[in-house]
Amino acid sequence: MAELRAVNLNLLVALDALVAERSVTRAARRVGVTQSAMSSSLAQLRALFDDPLFRRTSHGMEPTPRAIAIAADIRVGLSSFERALSPRSFDPKTAQRSFVVATSDFVELVLLPRLLERLAREAPGVRLELVPWGLHEVPPSLERAEADLMIGFYDKVPPRHRHALLFDDVFTCIVRRAHPRVKSKLTLKTWLELPHVLVSQRPGSPGAVDRALAARGKSRIVGARVSHFLLAPIIVARTDMVAAVSALLADVFAPALRLRRFAPPIPLPKGRVGQVWHEQVDADPANRWLRTIIAEEARKLG
Repeated sequence: MAELRAVNLNLLVALDALVAERSVTRAARRVGVTQSAMSSSLAQLRALFDDPLFRRTSHGMEPTPRAIAIAADIRVGLSSFERALSPRSFDPKTAQRSFVVATSDFVELVLLPRLLERLAREAPGVRLELVPWGLHEVPPSLERAEADLMIGFYDKVPPRHRHALLFDDVFTCIVRRAHPRVKSKLTLKTWLELPHVLVSQRPGSPGAVDRALAARGKSRIVGARVSHFLLAPIIVARTDMVAAVSALLADVFAPALRLRRFAPPIPLPKGRVGQVWHEQVDADPANRWLRTIIAEEARKLG
């Protein structure tokens, strides 16, 4: 492979676009060159790496293992170049900037409307691109410089990442208003006999409620396992199931769906919602500004 000083760095920009778009036409449009110029760049990249890099399939261009292996490093490198060339100050009033945030539908519901309202007032040129992330862990997209920030639940923070708590989330139990088994009180016996809605993106994995019950030698009946928080109250409203959900979520749905709320029959741990970012963007003024206003808006949720 050639030495770095002999490589046209525009080829790396082209490869980054090709991996992202899986199409010569779309990659050319993304970079701002003609389709023939992008095809020429692909030919040069194949010679540079001595690999076909992409294969045509019925679903479009699929990267080879070699392309996948180098794509992450190239994205990180290009991100570093972009930060080096960007201004060292950030004016939200005049900035034209897009941020990629990995988060769940729950966080979108409780935080995004107030955040977008503030952006419209203070930073009209700033855009947010939300990508779905419901797992209780830090996404690899932060290290690959594919996302600026993750907001949600997490247990551990990988090396070279930073994090900050935004707010604590407490559980409340919900049932439909005309539930035949639940009257003025939700007892532990009734709670365990009813089917539950469990929100989880990993089949078979226990939730916080299951772990709290297991510590007491008990278990619950899972009537439905769904991957999105916002589905739980809708299912509860139309069935005899019960769900332990965020109090913030119940604040939104309980009045509209005619749901009744009860304190959990056993103590349940608080969920801690925070924001996580990679050290690559820790000192970036634009990212710092975004993290600051997110923290300020999150504090208002309490």
